[in-house]
Amino acid sequence: MQDRYVEFTLSDEVWGDIKILRPIPLPDEPWGILAPLKSTLWKDLIPVVSGEVFSHATHGHLTPLVRVIGPPPEALLRLIPKKYRVCASFRGCLAADKKVCHPCLEVPECYMAPGLSDDDAMLASLVILAWKEGRYVVIVDGDEFV
Repeated sequence: MQDRYVEFTLSDEVWGDIKILRPIPLPDEPWGILAPLKSTLWKDLIPVVSGEVFSHATHGHLTPLVRVIGPPPEALLRLIPKKYRVCASFRGCLAADKKVCHPCLEVPECYMAPGLSDDDAMLASLVILAWKEGRYVVIVDGDEFV
């Protein structure tokens, strides 16, 4: 799955380092691997930015991107509605722990988002684990410049 998204860090003097996870877009689908999440609550938590804004950021001018990417990743962990927070595997898990088996900064790698098919839950978990790392998940829609 990792070959279908990229992780990197953008830096500038004003904003410092901003960690990014970006799905590799498909020809007609900027969401790439994350496309199944567009019909879920996750759609509202993942910012879509223009190709122009993203291009400026990759060329060292982060201010336009910072203005549109929304709250910091750790805040997004708290915005997930309660009924979608507890790990889908919680009841059958030998290592289940109410303190960490939900979207938080200590969420374990095995977390599975509830209320989704197994494949979609893996995608949502990818997003949650990126947020745990302090990484923004960003969809880039539109042409970029070089």
